[in-house]
Amino acid sequence: MPHVILLGAGFVGSTVRILLEEHATVDVFDLPTHPVLAERGPEATALLRDAIGSTGATAVVNTSGLLRGTEEIMTTANVSWPTWLVREVVAGTGVRFVHLGSAAEYGDPGSGDPIPETAVPHPSGLYGETKWAGSAAVLAARESGLDAVVARGFNLVGPHLAPVSPLHQFLTDVTALPPEGGVVELWDPSTVRDFILLDDLALGVARLALAPVVPDIVNLCSGIGVSFAAIVEAMAARQGKSVEIRSLDRRGIPVVIGDPSRLASVCDVHPRMSAGLIAERSGT
Repeated sequence: MPHVILLGAGFVGSTVRILLEEHATVDVFDLPTHPVLAERGPEATALLRDAIGSTGATAVVNTSGLLRGTEEIMTTANVSWPTWLVREVVAGTGVRFVHLGSAAEYGDPGSGDPIPETAVPHPSGLYGETKWAGSAAVLAARESGLDAVVARGFNLVGPHLAPVSPLHQFLTDVTALPPEGGVVELWDPSTVRDFILLDDLALGVARLALAPVVPDIVNLCSGIGVSFAAIVEAMAARQGKSVEIRSLDRRGIPVVIGDPSRLASVCDVHPRMSAGLIAERSGT
């Protein structure tokens, strides 16, 4: 049975672990909280390299990272960690390295066309910029011979999402309405994003760790655009409430939709998505 080293025991990592354990033995290290690994020094490097060698691991999967924080904290979590891992830990071991990236690395695609993995990243904002810097380090290591892939995750759907998720805010606002319903204000109701269920995203990551051969980047997405307005309406309908949506006219990137072709061909993952499914799986 294959052996996988999983770095990250959070929201995504916990689900990846469950799916990996159906086909592999898994050792989990939570990077930021580990007393040795947190220093990223020689002792930390030796610990992970020994874990890889002693278990005969075939893959290392990195699902750690942060969505929000100061520039220093975000740079450490999203750039310094993956850079250290590819340069000091997995280099020369012969194992596969799977790194969880983000659709935020693409920035504004400039159209509603599905974004292929070959698109040039134009991230904006601290999160997108730091995630791209970390992914760039992984891709540079791949060009130097490392067996590595960036699993570029799109917008997650699942219960108990962090407050930074728009779905968390939508659900909070709808739930706060009285039984007869009311008004929900959105920055821009026409905003369209590509959502993917947590289970589908985690399955893609797990299968990339075990696949015989992987490309440089794989979009973890559904390829289906859903508007913020449609999501709020579906959440309200699920709670039996009438909702009026008002726009605050604060426009951002209008549409971001990924191309899921590689996810289908490499991982045999075919996500489904709709506003109703988002409402159902978000805990309403």
